[in-house]
Amino acid sequence: MELTKEVWTFVIALAAVVNGLGIVRLLGGFSDYLKNRESLDVAHYWVYALTSIFQFLIHLLLWWSIIGLKAAANIDFLTYLYLLIGPTLLFLGTSLLLPDAAKESISLREHYFVIRKAFYLIAILFWLWAIFLWPAFGYSFAPTVPLICLFLMISLVLRFTDNHKVHAVLVIGNLVVYAMFVALYAMQLGAVARQMTG
Repeated sequence: MELTKEVWTFVIALAAVVNGLGIVRLLGGFSDYLKNRESLDVAHYWVYALTSIFQFLIHLLLWWSIIGLKAAANIDFLTYLYLLIGPTLLFLGTSLLLPDAAKESISLREHYFVIRKAFYLIAILFWLWAIFLWPAFGYSFAPTVPLICLFLMISLVLRFTDNHKVHAVLVIGNLVVYAMFVALYAMQLGAVARQMTG
């Protein structure tokens, strides 16, 4: 079947929905916090806040980037399953990131370090998925791979250390790499796809 715009829209719908659910989880969690902040005892932690912002931004970047895969013009069921892995991993990471809203007292520093290993393991898997996304569609590695490898290295370090200073520096590092990624590759919709297929 020819991969027309209508067919591609149908094919990526599930990936978009799963990714969108992660965005809804983050915004819903923040909304719940705003509504109940007077009755909650929350010990804030800026590293957790920046990690949450970064997670939201990665969801947005995935949404922005995935449309470019239409240019690949080649998808089968296994490629489709591979495509779904990324949004699923992001959703799982987002679900871990949000603390249990039923608790009346929440230390976001404590929560961050409790979920750290699982959260960054999921991030590692996500970045590995992102590295091999274009090859899964039959193309060479995307020009974005060096920056994705930086995200991967940051996630590896954050997964294996509980040093608070390292976490403080590297969550800022994530945002710097993100800004570089957007400036170099994501200012125009489908920019990477044009480089890959052009």
